[in-house]
Amino acid sequence: MVQLVEVSINAREFSEQLYKAVDSLSAEGVGAFLTPNVRFQLGNFDEIVGYDAVVEANRAFFQSIVAMSHTIKDAWTVDENVICTGYVHYTRHDKSTLQIPFSAVLKLKDNLISDYQVYVDVSPL
Repeated sequence: MVQLVEVSINAREFSEQLYKAVDSLSAEGVGAFLTPNVRFQLGNFDEIVGYDAVVEANRAFFQSIVAMSHTIKDAWTVDENVICTGYVHYTRHDKSTLQIPFSAVLKLKDNLISDYQVYVDVSPL
């Protein structure tokens, strides 16, 4: 059984700050939240390991859209993990928009993300 414990991080605040960086389409801003050996997986894409590779993958993804914004619905901590759910709103290059539900499991080490798993279906993009 998983037991909820208090950690030094506020899950909602952490999630909102992370997704503020994501929504600014700044790969370096996202990088500020990552450990050097971070593992990242978006949806059913292959996992990516290592800071440079994850930052570059985010940079490439950001070029595929015009804008995005996240609305955090719920956020909580379990042990050293932050879990959040919500909606991501995309603006495509043709100016059409799309809203998709997402959830993320963020395993932290020293208040940085060491494992970043995003559950989202971006196939409609």
